[in-house]
Amino acid sequence: MSCCGRGDEVHGDHRVKPFKSGEDQEVPDDFDGPLSERSCRDVFFLLLFLAFWGGMGYVTYLALVGGNMFRLLYGVDSWGNICGVKNDVIANVSSSLSGQDMTAKQFLFFYDLTDVGAIFSTTTDTVRLCVKSCPSENVTSVAAIQTLAHNGTTVLCQYDVPITSYVDDGVICPNVPVGQASPFLNRCVPDSLTSGVDGVLSSVSSVFSANTWKTILKDIELSWKDVLILVAVGFGFSLVMTALMRFFAAFIIYLTIIVFVLGSLGGTSYLWYRWHAEKTVDAAGQNVQTFLIAAICATVVTVIVLLLLLIMRKRIGLVVQLFQEAGKAVARMPLLLLQPVWTTIVTILFGAYWVVIFLYIYTAGTPVVQSNGYVSFQTDTLLEKLVWYHVFGGLWMLQFLIGCQHVTIAGAVATWFFTRNKKKMQSPISKSMGRLIRYHLGSVAFGAMIIALVQLARIILAYIQNRLKGRAGEVADFLLRCLACCLWCFEKVLKFINRNAYIMISIYGYNFCKSAQRAFSVLVSNALRVAALNSIGDFCLFLGKVAVVASTVVVGIELLQNRTDLTYYPVPIVLGAICAYLIAHCFFTVYEMAIDTIFLCFCEDEERNDGVTKPYYSSVGLRDYLQKQERAIRAKQSKKQQKQQQQQQGYDNEGYE
Repeated sequence: MSCCGRGDEVHGDHRVKPFKSGEDQEVPDDFDGPLSERSCRDVFFLLLFLAFWGGMGYVTYLALVGGNMFRLLYGVDSWGNICGVKNDVIANVSSSLSGQDMTAKQFLFFYDLTDVGAIFSTTTDTVRLCVKSCPSENVTSVAAIQTLAHNGTTVLCQYDVPITSYVDDGVICPNVPVGQASPFLNRCVPDSLTSGVDGVLSSVSSVFSANTWKTILKDIELSWKDVLILVAVGFGFSLVMTALMRFFAAFIIYLTIIVFVLGSLGGTSYLWYRWHAEKTVDAAGQNVQTFLIAAICATVVTVIVLLLLLIMRKRIGLVVQLFQEAGKAVARMPLLLLQPVWTTIVTILFGAYWVVIFLYIYTAGTPVVQSNGYVSFQTDTLLEKLVWYHVFGGLWMLQFLIGCQHVTIAGAVATWFFTRNKKKMQSPISKSMGRLIRYHLGSVAFGAMIIALVQLARIILAYIQNRLKGRAGEVADFLLRCLACCLWCFEKVLKFINRNAYIMISIYGYNFCKSAQRAFSVLVSNALRVAALNSIGDFCLFLGKVAVVASTVVVGIELLQNRTDLTYYPVPIVLGAICAYLIAHCFFTVYEMAIDTIFLCFCEDEERNDGVTKPYYSSVGLRDYLQKQERAIRAKQSKKQQKQQQQQQGYDNEGYE
């Protein structure tokens, strides 16, 4: 149950043994795939994960008791009433204006709103009222305000003030003139304020206006069948791209490399040409220096890319074979494509819970009646601190769900790889999921916790940067940015190690630390192969997603461009493109994990077997690649030995003479 120590007891011939260097094997000599007899690993971290979620339950209880997210969503007036709902009497609050039915008054109106940040604040000093509608025009006189009130459209005074008793004091009633305001997220935002912030809120308000939403929803209602057609088209293109990756992997990969190289050379040449042209026209111009810097950077990148491709040229064949093998594995186990779907559904449900509880925490507070009769909510200091606990819980759970998906896919693909007669496989996906649930939830929780801790550190650092922005000095800002960059890189490295550690967990059943150690050792010993796989392979997968989305958009344009009954015909196209991207992401996420798993299985197969006394498990294509590599190595060694012998013979002849 230990992590990095030697706490793996041997409970049988096929149990996972402690990792040892040298000739000692970690698994039996008759190893034939993911071990079925295992022990529970990293149990401490599973218990820690469960205990942490016990704490999350307590935080949830405190948030639900002390908070109310509708205060933030709908807005709350100066007496604690939530706009647009029927309010109960607030405990320990004796104000006659509290606990009113605001069902017909859904907009929050501010007497004096000069700060954008006060829109979602419940502590601003200005009076806040719930009104039926926002002022649709500038009100310049008391008579005009009374007219609005008599018409029953907008009452801008306190709830207990008669219409005829208007007082221009900014407390009981607002001071005139009252500016025109537009509804934005149930708030009446003055148009003068939106123009003061470069019209940002005005633009957003127009986008989210009721009429626009009604039109968009109407277009979706009229074109829902076309959206389903585009979803089916995206699914079909994803299948086509998967098949192309399997049967035409070599063509796609080499074409990608050629296009990328030509694009790099062409882009670099163009930048140098523009620099020369700008220099000829105006040698002292600003564009000259800009194009010079851009051309130098592009040249450096191009040279680095060309050198990497030159170094990795002999490993590109392995990338091609791995793509083909991954296509075979996915075709043999098509239900693998459903794993990201389950993960996405669970993630969405968890995300909804997390956001709701976060809003309850944010709005948690004790109602307090001020000396002027207004009701404010005193912040709950405990929940104010526990919000970081809630944030970390969200990060940890998200990484845990992703880790479970990785282990499930890796276990199924590893079973496929190490099965000689692949037609006789029995439920590889369900068996992989069973091993995960029974033995390795603790290991996944441990790996997820590491990533979540780094992500939490990045969030805290971003929070500190935001608070110190422009106050700590240029040197401190630079150091904080450097630290943020280092944490980002560190997170990417950890995620890469985690993925490969999960593969080793699914194959051998090690604990997390031993799996990470083993995976890191294999990756380092195959560094050039890894570089080729992660650079060329990932770029090809990215292009595959882009191709699916672009093809779906083209089909959508041809399908909907002549629909005169649609006001915004790009809306269903965008929905179809989003769905197509999600489908393609599901396909290629499985594909990517399958490639990584097959690669590590191939490396393990290459290390443990010799092809004679111990036959390889890899396919004919991978074996041919391996044999070519071995022949090339032997030929190189033979030439080296011949050269050494010739040199030695020359030395001997000179000595004889």
